[in-house]
Amino acid sequence: MNLYARQHGLFSPEEWARLKAATVLVAGLGGLGSFVAEGLCRSGVGGLVLLDDDRVSPPDLNRQILYTADDMGRFKAQVAKDRLLKIRDDLWVEAWVQRLTPDFTIPARVSLVVDALDNWESRFVLDDLAFKAGKHLVHAGLKGPFGQVLTLSPSSPRLREVFAGVEEESGPLPATFSICAVLGGLVVEEVLKIVCGREGALVDRLLLVDLTTYDFEIVPLAR
Repeated sequence: MNLYARQHGLFSPEEWARLKAATVLVAGLGGLGSFVAEGLCRSGVGGLVLLDDDRVSPPDLNRQILYTADDMGRFKAQVAKDRLLKIRDDLWVEAWVQRLTPDFTIPARVSLVVDALDNWESRFVLDDLAFKAGKHLVHAGLKGPFGQVLTLSPSSPRLREVFAGVEEESGPLPATFSICAVLGGLVVEEVLKIVCGREGALVDRLLLVDLTTYDFEIVPLAR
């Protein structure tokens, strides 16, 4: 059985070759990151680097699709790797159980970086690292039924400039399966656009999502 039979005709041979050659770093394997990692795996990305130092706990199961009740207490990165390899045994995947710090080095083989983290301090650090490595950063964040997606290239304004003055939330953010699924799907599509060199990517454009009204708005970044 051809796993990608339903994708034939949607990618040119050149795009397919780019996709198979790409390795994506997914930082954060919670509600957003679990959707993104599984979506990229099923879409045919050649490799994944999964970064998270957290363990699976009961409140995760309402929205974090990589995990089940049998995974309680296990490190998310390792569980994610095991699950994704059951979907595709040809996937190159590394699971890194560690916290993101400024001295972290993005591997040279990584094509682009996905920010699925849950706090601004770590997001800014990841963006600094992506800039230093010359990689695109696809950022996504959410709170309740609201969320945003944005891609920054090495020549873009940086994330700490775009979200200057933002304050950390106290305690875990409210999140539903729906907003994680919508934003996760959008991030997967964004990664595919960038890897394949397609038009319409959200480079320097902030996509705002409001599921209460189904409003989607794109705001260009000021220069």
